[in-house]
Amino acid sequence: MSASVVPLPLGSSTVYAVRGRRTVLVDTGFAGHEDRVLRRLVRAGIDPGSVSLIVLTHCHPDHAGGAAALRRRLGAPVAVHAAEAAWAEAGTSELYEPQGAFGRILTWTLNTRFPAFSPDVVLSDGDGLDAHGVPVDVLHTPGHTPGSIALHHRESGDALVGDLLAGSMTRRDRPGPPFLAQDTDSIRDSVRRVLASGATRFLFGHGRPASAASVRRLAAPCG
Repeated sequence: MSASVVPLPLGSSTVYAVRGRRTVLVDTGFAGHEDRVLRRLVRAGIDPGSVSLIVLTHCHPDHAGGAAALRRRLGAPVAVHAAEAAWAEAGTSELYEPQGAFGRILTWTLNTRFPAFSPDVVLSDGDGLDAHGVPVDVLHTPGHTPGSIALHHRESGDALVGDLLAGSMTRRDRPGPPFLAQDTDSIRDSVRRVLASGATRFLFGHGRPASAASVRRLAAPCG
């Protein structure tokens, strides 16, 4: 069976199972969703015992708390970007000043302590996940958080980018403007990096997928 990316929707967020010789879980939703993640895996016909790695596209404490719990349940190591390993170990984090109505929720999240843990695998730009059974490359995309990453699936062209483009606002293949960081130029640079990898579809931690053509419009220079 060829490798594929399988969405595991949880309502407010989406976990992805990247399936090849083994299975890699990407993003983990929020702490307390572990049972739902495991049920979604089984419904998708994926043996939870096949999970070889849990990857966080960014290490907000809520996601990190879910990863710590899933690691206990699955016995699989957790991977984060080198620039965010300290966030996981602290259980709290600092982020760019949030903007918009979502800012109040995000501020509460970042001021709340979640289960801390030491990541098992530290990822860097250009790393591959072939050793974990999937044809995926790691791209550093710091536009969302300092250590945010995207994962490019070389065979399908899918790119899993977490919250880089505020996917919760994606409608009809039209991502809304980024709203979780002040430095939108940094987000555009990160998007261009993913587009340069050959990605044909963007998959978000929140919201619907978007085509590369749609995302390219957001990456265009302003003015």
